[in-house]
Amino acid sequence: MNVLFVCDDCSLCLMAESILATLGNGRFRAHSAGVAPALLASRAVIDFLGRHHMRVQDLRPRGLEQFRAAGAPRMDFIITLAEVAGNFADWPGAPFVAHWSLLDQDDDMTPEATQRDAFWTLMRRIKIFVSLPQGSLNRRVLERRALTLEARYL
Repeated sequence: MNVLFVCDDCSLCLMAESILATLGNGRFRAHSAGVAPALLASRAVIDFLGRHHMRVQDLRPRGLEQFRAAGAPRMDFIITLAEVAGNFADWPGAPFVAHWSLLDQDDDMTPEATQRDAFWTLMRRIKIFVSLPQGSLNRRVLERRALTLEARYL
């Protein structure tokens, strides 16, 4: 199953892509895209993920439109991680769309603390998302699981 994480500049969605690629054990193909992607992945994010034994190979910021183009993989799920500008209702293949906001951080937090909290929040949510046994994975069950996570953390 293809999962696309979307955020503004790719920092959060690169983190989510890495976590799902690591925890998904090949059952999921993780992708990430930004509405206004940075030119390069944040070295701080890549180093942080590496220290936590997450897959970082081939992580790079990509634009959202790259995944709408002809020949792009068909997405089963799109999970937004911030209030992003974008219309996913007419997305090719009609993927399930969920919103997992992560930007309710305390203004007094350091960038490192914000990054750490975002990582552990994503880690918890993605562990729940991938926790179904291999034989029972299907889109309908995962959609219910994603909606449960969305409602729990709003």
